[in-house]
This record gives sequence, structure tokens and C-alpha cells, in this order.
Amino acid sequence: MDDFFEDAQTQDIQNVQQDGLQAQQYAVFDAFENESPTQAITLNAYVSPEQQLRKDKLRVIEDERIAQIREKDQQERLLKQQKKQKAQEYLQEFKKQQDADIAQKRSQNKQKQEIWLENNKNHNQYKNSWDQIAQNIALKDGEYPGQKDVTKMRQAILNKRSDLTK
Repeated sequence: MDDFFEDAQTQDIQNVQQDGLQAQQYAVFDAFENESPTQAITLNAYVSPEQQLRKDKLRVIEDERIAQIREKDQQERLLKQQKKQKAQEYLQEFKKQQDADIAQKRSQNKQKQEIWLENNKNHNQYKNSWDQIAQNIALKDGEYPGQKDVTKMRQAILNKRSDLTK
């Protein structure tokens, strides 16, 4: 318990010390506040004509280099702008194509769904699957268009249907 109270007292002492330190730092800054800004020192030294020619040549070379850099920068900006415009056009064309594909898929899906619903209605009209099978095959003796004798198969289907309807 005593440690807890001692820590609170030491924190108060530390806060007072920090406040004093901040005051000293501000006092140091105030000392430089009245100073006037320093001015650049210029030398009026004699420059020979040869040195002046070199300076002029260097200045011309530097100006040419800056002009080349500016021209290259301008060309890069134009090229970047052209690429950006091409990309925007491609993106618009892609979105158009995608929208057209989506519309086509929707119409195809609607048609498929209508066909499925129609088939489902036809499928539900029969009470069991054997009625549907019997409806789709020729059960009378003279209706079968093929060459082989299918009377046994016909009889088996009719028997199965009659077993289910009992």
C-alpha cells in the first residue's frame, strides 16, 4: 500500500521537473527571437574573360539540357494520356460487350425456363410414370411402325401399368 502512495508523490515531483525543463527550453528560443536574419555573403571577385566564357557555355548547356528534359517530359505526358484514352475506350467497349452478353444470356435463360415449365406441366398431367410411358409408345397391334415383334414388351408395360393403378 505504501508503494502506491509513494509512486503518486514521485509522479508529482517528475511533473514539476518536466514543467521547469519546458520553461528553460522556451527561454532559450526567446533568446534567438530578437536576432535579425543573416544575409547571404556576396563576393565581388574579379572574373576573367575565359572564366566568363566557361560560365556562359555551361549555362547554355544547362539550359539546353533543361529544355530537353521538359520536351521529354511533355512527350511522356502525351504518351501517357494517349494510353489512358485507349484504355478508357477499351473499357467502354468491354462493358458494352459484357452488357450485350448478359442480355443475351438472360433471354436464353428465359426461353429455357419457359420450355422447362412447359415440359413440367406436361409431366405433371400423368398420375404415374407408367402412364407417361404408355402414352409415348404404340400399344395397339397395328400402330408399331418397326419390323420386330414387340408384343411381349407391350404386354409387360401394360401389366406394370395395371399393377400400379389397382
